[in-house]
Amino acid sequence: MERALGADWRAKSHRCVHCGNGMVRWITAVLHKPTNERVVFGADCTERLGFENHQAFKLALLKKRAAAHAESLKAWKRREEFVAKHPSIAAALKAIEEPVHAGNAFVKDVLRKLDRYGSLSDKQVAAVEQSLARDVEHAREEGRRRAVEPKGDAPEGRQEVTGQVLSVQFRESDWGEVLKMLVKLVNNSKVWVTVPSGALGTDGGLKGKVITIRATFERSRDDKSFAFGKRPTLVGIREAVA
Repeated sequence: MERALGADWRAKSHRCVHCGNGMVRWITAVLHKPTNERVVFGADCTERLGFENHQAFKLALLKKRAAAHAESLKAWKRREEFVAKHPSIAAALKAIEEPVHAGNAFVKDVLRKLDRYGSLSDKQVAAVEQSLARDVEHAREEGRRRAVEPKGDAPEGRQEVTGQVLSVQFRESDWGEVLKMLVKLVNNSKVWVTVPSGALGTDGGLKGKVITIRATFERSRDDKSFAFGKRPTLVGIREAVA
């Protein structure tokens, strides 16, 4: 392959320069004489196009780009007409940039489809409206909860903490599955930390119990009331008091 295509054969050996397909199996290697560069055509493009010379190849590329541009322009025009007829989508295009919707990957994906195809189905429009409304309601709930239950700063560095286990979950890591727990501390901050080996197999499970551990914590950059813990050791476990 290196003799046929050059030192960069790995980058272009299975990518057709005409259609852009990067998974072609049967290829035709061609020497482009004006640049002395070796390029690849997939078998289908080789058979379909049958270029006689570089000028014919260049013309085919120009026609392809022009067709793609024309189709993109049509989609954009359809998009503009669609947005004009659907005020909620026009509002969504602006609202999605607001912090309250920053984590809404669903709406962002649907709006990318709008850019690509120029329109959305009635179900997609309704789903976007509902999803954005849920973001706003969740933010309001969080604001009310914070007002009633103010959070303190999460721990940082190596220290001992005590809190109630809210959830326990298996997560994938470089060393296989690891059991993690979310713990709410007495100042209402939270930590996400590996379950210490001494707590594994706790009767009745860990969720709901009050646990004391010593671990090394790193506070979140985005939320000072949340920290990630590592290298935990168990100090004690007890039942929560109502």
